[in-house]
Amino acid sequence: MRQIGRPIAALIFAFVLGLSLLPAFASAEATYKTYTGDFERTPDAYEPAGLIDKAGDTEFLTPSDIYIDGKDTLYVADMDNGRIVVMTRDGKLLRTIGKDVLKKPSGVFVDEQGSIYVADNGLEQVLRFDAEGKVRQTFKRPEVPLYGKSTPFKPMKVTVDKRGNVYIISEGTTNGVIQLSPAGDFMGFFGTNESRPSTKLMLQRFFFTEKQMEKLFKNVPNTPTNVAIDQKGLVYTVTQGDKDQPIKRLNISGLNLLAGTFWDPAYTDISVSGSGNIYAVSQKGYFYEFDSEGHLLFVSGSPDDGKARSGLLLNASGIDTDSKGYIYITDVGRNSIQVYEPTEFVELVHHALDLYKEGLYVQSQEPWNEVEQRNSLFDLAHRGLGDAFNKQQLYAEAMEEFKKAGDVAGYSNAFWEIRNRWLQNHLMTVILWIAGLLVLRSVLRRIHRKTGVFGGVIRFANRIFGIRILRELRFVGQFIKHPLNGIYGLKEEGRVSNLSAAILYALLVVEYVFTLYFTGFIFDQTDAASINLTKELVMLLVPLALWIVSNYLVSTISEGEGKFSEVYQGTIYAFAPYLIFHPIVVIVSNALTLNDAFLFSFANTIITAWCAVLLFLMVKEVHDYTVRETFRNLFITLFTMLITSLVLFIVYVILHQVYDFGYSVIQEMITRADQ
Repeated sequence: MRQIGRPIAALIFAFVLGLSLLPAFASAEATYKTYTGDFERTPDAYEPAGLIDKAGDTEFLTPSDIYIDGKDTLYVADMDNGRIVVMTRDGKLLRTIGKDVLKKPSGVFVDEQGSIYVADNGLEQVLRFDAEGKVRQTFKRPEVPLYGKSTPFKPMKVTVDKRGNVYIISEGTTNGVIQLSPAGDFMGFFGTNESRPSTKLMLQRFFFTEKQMEKLFKNVPNTPTNVAIDQKGLVYTVTQGDKDQPIKRLNISGLNLLAGTFWDPAYTDISVSGSGNIYAVSQKGYFYEFDSEGHLLFVSGSPDDGKARSGLLLNASGIDTDSKGYIYITDVGRNSIQVYEPTEFVELVHHALDLYKEGLYVQSQEPWNEVEQRNSLFDLAHRGLGDAFNKQQLYAEAMEEFKKAGDVAGYSNAFWEIRNRWLQNHLMTVILWIAGLLVLRSVLRRIHRKTGVFGGVIRFANRIFGIRILRELRFVGQFIKHPLNGIYGLKEEGRVSNLSAAILYALLVVEYVFTLYFTGFIFDQTDAASINLTKELVMLLVPLALWIVSNYLVSTISEGEGKFSEVYQGTIYAFAPYLIFHPIVVIVSNALTLNDAFLFSFANTIITAWCAVLLFLMVKEVHDYTVRETFRNLFITLFTMLITSLVLFIVYVILHQVYDFGYSVIQEMITRADQ
């Protein structure tokens, strides 16, 4: 029995020891889906690891904010209990602060010295407690003219920089973050959001009187929703409803250093980890992780569906992370703190990202490869691999990775290196070939002038190009060289036909498809596999057909002399610059970098303007209008196209509803017949 009992006892001891070494929270399978940058499904980044719904024997009542210090101690603003709860990361209560002092604590922050700053909306103050919970300082409403007599002071959130300056989010204060000195002196407003008038407001300002404008709501900027600070002392703000810059990283001057980040209309809090990653949570229940440059890494979470399932949030209010990468989110809807554990996948991403941010691109290649193997659509992995290949001068491989990541700048830099190498090796050869061809052309022309040796070839070519349909197609060049002569030949001399116009329309379609699929990646990042060719052709041909029909109909009632065939032919011949030059622009776009982007945009602008001028001249000459009459005709034509589009859309909707109704009736009849 002893021989059997000892191994069993050893196994039990090992099992118990293993359990004691596990984290305090037992992870559960995620009840939500996780997405990456372009909202592609990705392996779960964080899994539910537990729920903290009380501190000691007292349940939370509106836990509105959370802060985690460097020792992984949690500070929770338990608003409706009027206290700050201090607890360990596994939910063990250490102490409470401000129980008999605070009224409605809605924000909490702890500095490096252990001082606890509390924003109390009920007291309309910010209080500084020491580590033992004694009030050491009170920050009240600034009584200086610069603050403004009517500006409210109802602190909601607070953070403090390393110099002791206090940053306060005040309810209803639209001037930005309130900045106070360590002594409580008002230093100004910080990080003010911009106010951009809507189209409706601009029209109201144009047409309304001053008295009418006074009755309207003033166009004021959104109040920042929350504030945080990183280890470098940079201040972050998050603003609900700000579509342009919902998340900002502000320097000492209050200027935003982050490009546009992903927009969620219900952001409530923001936090910055020690590695610089940015975490934000939405009131709706989603939480986000961005890298230090604002690129979206993961979207996790989901709104509570009423079943109180683990990991789902009802009304999220605050977010922070500990040193082990766990995420803590306060939920005022469920009066609890939801804890999320990082998965192996997110730890792998963080490891690769840390190497990447330190500039160790080659060392980051292996972990990025592992990330890519688990999720081939993870953009940041492709970007990291692109930089790794760049560092090793494997520019072709780098281009491929940057293309997968949609990183235009990285792709352009790698392509520039390849193009530069090619030019260094082949430029002189190309120049010599061009010079040789020019010399050969000159020599052959001189020989022909003296001997006429190529006369037979020239006569044959003239006979070929003299065929009527080819002659009509070549006439498109007249619209480039002499537009008025070209229009005169079209209208008065019959130099073109409906057949040649039809061929040119077909050529337009071919060139449009060619543009969709072969424009350089730098200037068009559309994935060829995602192109809906039918939709694209409809978007091209329907407006063209509407233009031709509308212009002819409008002209017939406005003394226009043009025939339908002339409008039909003239429209496509007016696209001569596009037909002749745009394929060249598309081809050249594959040899340009971002440094040459102006050449691409300039060429397209010239072609578009050229076609517009030819179209204007065509309408003017075909219908024998004055300039003023031509503008009037064009305006009415465009208006007619708009009205026709609306009518066609309404007819389509009605027919679709009739079809659905008829289909439902038939299905009902079949069902009843079977019964």
